[in-house]
Amino acid sequence: MSNRLRELILLRHAKSDWKDSSLDDIDRPLSARGKKNANKMAEWINQNDLFPDLILASPALRAQQTLRRICNECETSIITVNELYLADTTVLLKVLAEAPSAERIMLIGHNPGLEELLNLLTITKSGAQLFPTCALAHLVLPYDWTQIESGSAKLQRFITPKQLKIHI
Repeated sequence: MSNRLRELILLRHAKSDWKDSSLDDIDRPLSARGKKNANKMAEWINQNDLFPDLILASPALRAQQTLRRICNECETSIITVNELYLADTTVLLKVLAEAPSAERIMLIGHNPGLEELLNLLTITKSGAQLFPTCALAHLVLPYDWTQIESGSAKLQRFITPKQLKIHI
């Protein structure tokens, strides 16, 4: 078994707009607050040199709009993965196991799946970690993601937009 490690960044889409009740869930756009928070998170990612080599994103409009604000003109490979829309942990683990090889992958998706995955991968004595909109979890895992198991990740950072002192 290899001692090599890979990084995983989990990013929940930013706050969506619920004003237009005629829209299907997948078509809900970002709210004004969501746009601001996604811009703040993009600035924080840039300041901390945390751009991924590969981004896997849900096809939902709010996830795609978050993606564009995080990585508008970056040179990162981006793949929209239909299975990420409202995916549970089983699907998220499958998508990660099948992901192209990259040292640092960002997954942009939804709750409750991201929150459940984070808590599965980083079992802690302090209990479950909540995962608000536009929150980011930076994890380090063993290199072979086909063998990811409960408690196999080390949480490097967990950041929410409220914690950021960036003014956009």
